[in-house]
Amino acid sequence: MKTIRLIIACLPFLVSCKNQETNALRSDVIDIEYGLQNLAKLKTSDFGKTIRYIPLETTDDGVVGNNPIIKVLKDYIVMEFQSPRSCLLFDKKDGSFISKIGNIGQGPNEYSDIFSLTDEKEENLYFKRSPGQLLKFDMKGNFCGNIAFSTPPGLADYYLFTDSEIIGYFSGLGPTYPFSLGFFDQEGNLNDSIPLLYPKFQLDAGEIERVSALRSGSSNYGNWGKAGLIFIDYKNDTRLIIAANVVARMWKNNGNVRFKEDYVDTLYTVSDRKLIPSIIFNTGKYHWPVEEITNKKNTNERICITDVSENDNFVFFQCIKGMHTNECVLYNGLYDKKTGATKLGNNNEAIADDLTHFMPFTPLGISTSGEFVSYVEAYKIMVWLEEHPEAKNNEQLAFLKNLNEEMNPVVILIE
Repeated sequence: MKTIRLIIACLPFLVSCKNQETNALRSDVIDIEYGLQNLAKLKTSDFGKTIRYIPLETTDDGVVGNNPIIKVLKDYIVMEFQSPRSCLLFDKKDGSFISKIGNIGQGPNEYSDIFSLTDEKEENLYFKRSPGQLLKFDMKGNFCGNIAFSTPPGLADYYLFTDSEIIGYFSGLGPTYPFSLGFFDQEGNLNDSIPLLYPKFQLDAGEIERVSALRSGSSNYGNWGKAGLIFIDYKNDTRLIIAANVVARMWKNNGNVRFKEDYVDTLYTVSDRKLIPSIIFNTGKYHWPVEEITNKKNTNERICITDVSENDNFVFFQCIKGMHTNECVLYNGLYDKKTGATKLGNNNEAIADDLTHFMPFTPLGISTSGEFVSYVEAYKIMVWLEEHPEAKNNEQLAFLKNLNEEMNPVVILIE
């Protein structure tokens, strides 16, 4: 019987640098334990001072599908969705439709995954083509070549482009490699790597009851599960592993490459191909020990940090309490870098718009320019307008006058 190797999360930070970094970390602690015991009602003014609304142009070739994943770059808005499977590009200035980027399939220049990556200068988009390529397209949708990665290691789960190399993240769910980050040149050759942050876990396939997938995400799992989740249930209903399909576990902020591994309560800076612990998520009494990470029993109060993004002023994150139970609770968190304050709010309590008095705000991450990002489907706005007809008289919401339920979503940016 084949052996299934699953990586379980773990070491809070690298032992080799723990002692020398401890003092530096004390001023950079996101206090989740305090936040859970002192829940706040978040509002849009907590995220920034101004809100910008960008209705995306609706054309025959540019209709956004269901449950899109949004990426906001310096000059572009990327919308990716599974139904129908496609990637569309819009102008960030006015929301005008630019192009459909490539096609999914097995034909020449077709990719196998709709979720895109961008290069350092945000001039091109890259898509995975199994078993070992990234296909390159310009922002007009023209195919511009490929990067072929050696096998092994083959394709990583996620890639981040810098000005000098490509960093690949390997989750370990599936083929197991002896490293979590690989450093590649522009031709796909592996030059260096960072070892796994946690021990490997092996289990005979006979101990697994079922493997299932949640394709369109769920509000219980927030942004972490937006692109889909994999559930691995153990026999006797004692253990469970939940893995996210597409999550940006690396990003850039203020010239630094950041890295947040699933289940690890530390945010790292990647420097000189090494991990430097930079921010600790203090979960306190809610901490989920590594030896219990697959447990289903006695985990009602355990906290898992599932989604993290960052700009110069804030760290935005989501965390789930009791993730392996039927009563899991999702929280939105905001850490102020200047004051060191942490605000945590229950996701079931809407984030009120106290800046323009529009619909509640649902943060979906942070753009590469530092804006908080969200979007609302047009049909949901039309339903809201029936209850708030006076909103059309609000000059800050002028876009409402030309909206109908058949249009593309409206993108929301806060800074």
